[in-house]
Parts: sequence; structure tokens; C-alpha cells
Amino acid sequence: MHRSIPIMSLCLLAVLAVPAAAADRPVPRAQQWPTHTQPLRYNWNGVYAGIHAGGAFDRFTGVTRKSRNETLLGGQIGYNVQTGGMVYGLEGDVSMNGFGKGSSRNAVGTSADTRYVGTVKARAGVAFDRVLVYGTGGLAYGNIKATNNGLSKTKSKVGYVLGGGVEYGITENLSAKVEYNYVSLGKQNFQFGSARTKVGVNEHLVKAGVNYRF
Repeated sequence: MHRSIPIMSLCLLAVLAVPAAAADRPVPRAQQWPTHTQPLRYNWNGVYAGIHAGGAFDRFTGVTRKSRNETLLGGQIGYNVQTGGMVYGLEGDVSMNGFGKGSSRNAVGTSADTRYVGTVKARAGVAFDRVLVYGTGGLAYGNIKATNNGLSKTKSKVGYVLGGGVEYGITENLSAKVEYNYVSLGKQNFQFGSARTKVGVNEHLVKAGVNYRF
């Protein structure tokens, strides 16, 4: 009986030691997987300014020279607001014409030319990250020069512009665009002596340019 008491004591200590050892064992940490965040979308917000070049394809009515194709150079300034995938904005630009020659160089009678054209237009488009596809429309203004028998007169005219384009974000601040504008300046009366000529002009503008966002 006396021998069994130490044996029973050892067994009791062993049983009590098992939970104690388990309590001292470190609790395994939950597996931590690296978090994957969505890549930042291209930011079209803010003020921008840039330059452009391209071609102006003028079509006239009421004159002998019916068309004139010229190179244009100009600049633009605007502001964008981005809401999700939609981009809205306002833009103003001015393009100087007069770097080319018309299709009827030796025409007699009355001829016409557009010296410059400017626009103030709204833009709305859809952004696919760095690619922005947009439409545009608004107010157009320009200066028309009419010539008859060596006598020239110029008048300013207000009309409208419609168009669209694609812009691509090259860097965080720099983007490049290609844009088409249809400009209608309506008709304007020119008086040459006793004869009055009503000159109408429509322009097809194709522009490539770059913008810098501040």
C-alpha cells in the first residue's frame, strides 16, 4: 500500500502537467496573405493647357473659289471633372489658318479665306483608364476675308462647332489627343462697289495635339 502511494502521486503529477505544458505552447498565428489593392485609375481631373496642329478644309458658298485646304496651328486651355468613368469639361481654343493654298489658285471673281477660328465648347466622354473617348460641341467664332478684283475685306462671324476625339494619358501630367471639329460660321454679306456678295463658310478641322495638366 505504501508503494502504491508514490506511484499514484507521480501519475497525478503527469496528468496535471499535460494541460500546463499545453498552456505554455505558443498559439499558432493565423495565416496572413498579402493584400492586393486595385491599381489607381488615371486621373483626368484638373486644369490643362496645350498646343495643336493639323489641317483646315474650308468649303465656301457664294464665291468663285469653293474650297481651300490649309495647315493650322493653335493652342487650347480647359478644365476636366472626373466622376467614376465619366469625364466632363470645358475647353477654349484658337487655331490660326493661312499656311496653305486653295484648290482654285487662279480663280477670278470673288474668293474667300478663313484667317482664324476659335471655339468655346463643352466636352463629355468616357475614360477607359488612360484612354478618354469624348464628344464636344459649343460656340465657334472666326474671321472671314473676302477678295474681289484686288479689293479685300474682313469680317468676324459667330457660329457653332461639333466634334469628337480620343485622348491618351502618356504620363501623370502629359497627354496626347486627336480631334475632329465641324465648324459652321454661317453666311456674311460683303459689299464690293455696287455688288453685294453673301459668303458662307464651313470648316472641317483635324487636329493632333498635346496637353499638360497642372
